[in-house]
Amino acid sequence: MAAFITLGTGSLVAWGAWGYVLANFDPFAGGWTAKALFYASLALALLGTLMLGLLFWHFKRTGIIAAKSDLGVMFRQALLFVGFVIVILNLAGARLLRWWNIVPLILLTVSIELFFHSLYRPRHGTPPA
Repeated sequence: MAAFITLGTGSLVAWGAWGYVLANFDPFAGGWTAKALFYASLALALLGTLMLGLLFWHFKRTGIIAAKSDLGVMFRQALLFVGFVIVILNLAGARLLRWWNIVPLILLTVSIELFFHSLYRPRHGTPPA
C-alpha cells in the first residue's frame, strides 16, 4: 500500500513540475535548459505513472503487492519505454522523426528487454514476470 501512495504522490508532483515547466519556460528563448527541464520532468512523470500503472495491474492480476524482484522488472520496462518516448520526442522536436528512425529504436528497445529477460534464472520453477 505504501508503494501506491509513494508512487502516486511522486507522480502527481512530477506532473505538476512538468505543467509548471510547460507554462513558465519558453523552449526557444530558454535554450537547452528549458528543454532539459521539460524532458526531465516529463520523463519522471511518465516513469512514475507507468510504474503506478504496472504496480496496479500486477496487484489486480495476482491479488498481492509486487515483490522487490517484480518491482525491478517493472522499473526496467517502464524506464525503457520512457527512454523510447523521450528519444522519439527529441527527434520530433528536431524534425528528424521518420518511420525509418522509429523501427531501429523499437528494435533496440526490444533487444535490450530481451537481453535482460535472457539473464533471468528461474528459481524453483517459477516463470518470469
